Amino acid sequence: MSHIKRLSQKDFDDFVTVVVNAYPGFRIISEEDKKKFKQRYIKIQREDPTVNLYGLFRQGKLLGVMRLHDFTMNLLSTKTLVGGVGLVAVDLLHKKEKVCKELIIYFLKHYLKKGACMTALYPFRPDFYKKMGFGYGTKMNQYRIKPASLPRGNSKEHIQFIQKKDKQTVMDCYNRYFEKTHGMMKMTAFGLHTIFGSPNTKVVGCKSKNKIKGYIAFSFKRVKENNFILNDLHILECIYENRKVLSELLAFLHTQADQVNDIVFNTQDEYFHYLPLDPRNGSENMFLPAYHESNLQGVGIMYRVIDTKGIFRILKNHNFNNQNCKLKLSIHDSFLKQNDGSVIVHFVNGTPHLKKGVNHEVEIRLDVSDFSSFIMGVVPFKSLYNYRLAEISDIKYINVVSKIFMTEENPICTTLF
Repeated sequence: MSHIKRLSQKDFDDFVTVVVNAYPGFRIISEEDKKKFKQRYIKIQREDPTVNLYGLFRQGKLLGVMRLHDFTMNLLSTKTLVGGVGLVAVDLLHKKEKVCKELIIYFLKHYLKKGACMTALYPFRPDFYKKMGFGYGTKMNQYRIKPASLPRGNSKEHIQFIQKKDKQTVMDCYNRYFEKTHGMMKMTAFGLHTIFGSPNTKVVGCKSKNKIKGYIAFSFKRVKENNFILNDLHILECIYENRKVLSELLAFLHTQADQVNDIVFNTQDEYFHYLPLDPRNGSENMFLPAYHESNLQGVGIMYRVIDTKGIFRILKNHNFNNQNCKLKLSIHDSFLKQNDGSVIVHFVNGTPHLKKGVNHEVEIRLDVSDFSSFIMGVVPFKSLYNYRLAEISDIKYINVVSKIFMTEENPICTTLF
C-alpha cells in the first residue's frame, strides 16, 4: 500500500539518494555535492511557498519523489493557477512497479483539489506522458548563429551587466512580459534562481533609469577543450519588451564575433529564421530539392487539462474569435475518470456559456492529450481531424470549430522546472 506525502526534513537524506541514483547526469558524486544538494532543497521548500517536494512511501521506505510547483499562467490573457511537476525520480530497485504512475495521479488530483484546471511538465519520454493525457506544447528550436549574422542595430548604449542586486528589477521585467504573452508562467523565486544561481551564468540587460526593459542570461562553453579562446555563447533566456530593446541586445551579441564562434539560441519563435542574415546552423546538411538545415527542433513542455468544464469557467471572459456555435465536446480521459465525458458549450459572439442537456449543433470527439494541445492553441482542429486524432459529427462545421480555438500566437514558456 502506497502513501504519498510532503517530505519532512528527516526524509531528505533518502530524497537525495533516490534523486542521485535516478539522475546520474546531475554529477552529484561526492558527499559534499550531496550535502549541498540536500541543503539547497531544504532551503527551497522552507522559503519558496510555490515549491513543495512529495514522496511515495511503501512500508515506510521512500521509493519515489517529485517536485510540485504552483504556477500562475497567462492562459489566453487570463491569469490562472497551473500545477507543474518536475524532478520525478524512482528508486532504481523499484522501477516498473507503478511508482511514477501513482505519483502523477496524485499530482493531478492534488491540483484538482486546489482548483486548477491545467497542469504542465517536461517529459523524460513524451510517449509515456502522452498516454497519461498530456499533450504537446510549442516545439523548441535551437539555432546556431554566427554573431556577425545578427543585425548590429544603431546602438547598445543601455546595455550593461546585471548583478544579483538587480534580481527584483529582472523579475519585474520578466513579469511585464508574462502579462502580455500567452503561455508564460509568472516568475517565482525558483525561476529567478535558474538565472542567478550558477556562477557560470552571466546576465546583460538593457537598463535605463533603474528599469530593465530586456535581458539575456547566457554562459560560455568551449568549442574545443584545447582552445580556451574559442567559445560558443549559449543563451539561457532572452526577454525583451519592445523591438528597440531587442535591437540593443542583438547589437551586443553582434559585437562578440572576436571571441564567440556560435551563438546557441533556443527559442519557440517560429519566425526566428527571418532575423539573422544567414539562418543556417553550420551543419551544411541539405535535403531535396534545396533546403538548408537551419535548426534543431524538439518537443518539450506538455500540457494537460484536468477539468474541462473548469477551463471554460476560467475563460468565461475570453473571446473565442467572435464565433457562434453550440458545441458538444466529448473528451476521452482514461487516466482521470472525473474528466472523462462530454461538455456542452454555447459560443455566442465568441463568449463561452456552459450548458446542460443535449442542445448542440455539432459534436467533436478527441483524447484529452490532443484537446490540451488544441485549447492551448498549439495545433489546429483541422490537423487533428486529418490525422484521425479527432472526429466531428458534421464536417461542414470544421472551419467554425477551427476558428473558435485559433490563437494569434503559439503559447510561449521559458520557465524551467
